[in-house]
Amino acid sequence: MKKWLKMLSMVSFALLVIVGGRVSMADAAGMGHGHTQWLDMKIIASLGLSSAEQTALTTAVSTYGSAVKTARHAVRAAMKQLKTDLKATPPVGATLVADATALATAKDQLKSARTDLDNALSTAITPAHLQALQSALTAQFQSRLNQKTDRLLFGYAMYLQKQ
Repeated sequence: MKKWLKMLSMVSFALLVIVGGRVSMADAAGMGHGHTQWLDMKIIASLGLSSAEQTALTTAVSTYGSAVKTARHAVRAAMKQLKTDLKATPPVGATLVADATALATAKDQLKSARTDLDNALSTAITPAHLQALQSALTAQFQSRLNQKTDRLLFGYAMYLQKQ
């Protein structure tokens, strides 16, 4: 069950990135910004989703995606405030307790928002499509990792030649 939830969480994040990236690309169209996409739409197209499934995915992400994004920003802001207050000389205990409480609350809200998104996505996509998406994402990640590793090794080899 944990493996299924982990896969579903990964898929929900990937779909959030897809839809969010496409929306931001549409907003920035004509402005000359070269946005790159973390996840290629070819992967989604290769799943062979029906129009009803595509609509369900879009609805789920548009409904719950903004809540996840807002909660993620709240967690980052709470962490930043906690780090700032920890660096204060001397740190004030009551302020740190309030910051830690705010961070815990923000994390709980993020967990709840992600759970809502995961549940909506699990009803929108079949387990077979989920597994196909996971294998496609894994292959894409491995390919990009291999490219970066090759570039690093080439740079290191060039460095060694100069020595």
